[in-house]
Amino acid sequence: MFKIADLSKLWLLLEVNESDISNVKVGDQVDYTIQSFPGEQFTGTITFIDPVINPETRVAFARVTIDNPSGRLKPEMFAVATVKSQLRTGDEKIQVPAAAILWTGKRSIVYVKQQVNGEPVFQLREVTLGPKLDDQYIITNGLKEGEQIVVSGAFSVDAAAQLEGKPSMMNNE
Repeated sequence: MFKIADLSKLWLLLEVNESDISNVKVGDQVDYTIQSFPGEQFTGTITFIDPVINPETRVAFARVTIDNPSGRLKPEMFAVATVKSQLRTGDEKIQVPAAAILWTGKRSIVYVKQQVNGEPVFQLREVTLGPKLDDQYIITNGLKEGEQIVVSGAFSVDAAAQLEGKPSMMNNE
């Protein structure tokens, strides 16, 4: 005789990157989608965070216990999830689009708009990145509130600076 498994409660296991672990906690809401159900969004709550980080992948697992009374969701289905968490970063509040950041491998830079002789000029500025939130980064150092940066086309601005022999992401002198 075969016994049918009780699928009324399932676990969703999320991989949490080591760099994000301090911003994820038990009780945080999770919105997720399942490829088998396009256009539908599901919600759950983190009930457990693994205290051990995998040394090879640098991730820890967070468990979301989900109600599944109809049995629609099946074990081993693939989910894409977003954790809604209160960010714990202290006073840093400056956020910039990820597209504004250029990486050299060692440095993260943005181009800041400056006025020189009444003309707009873009100055290279090294910044320190905090956590990534969707398509934005929190800047922990290097920018002041109200400064304007190049949001789209930063690579083109950098290429023009390189051609003119000005400081750029590859030549910061």
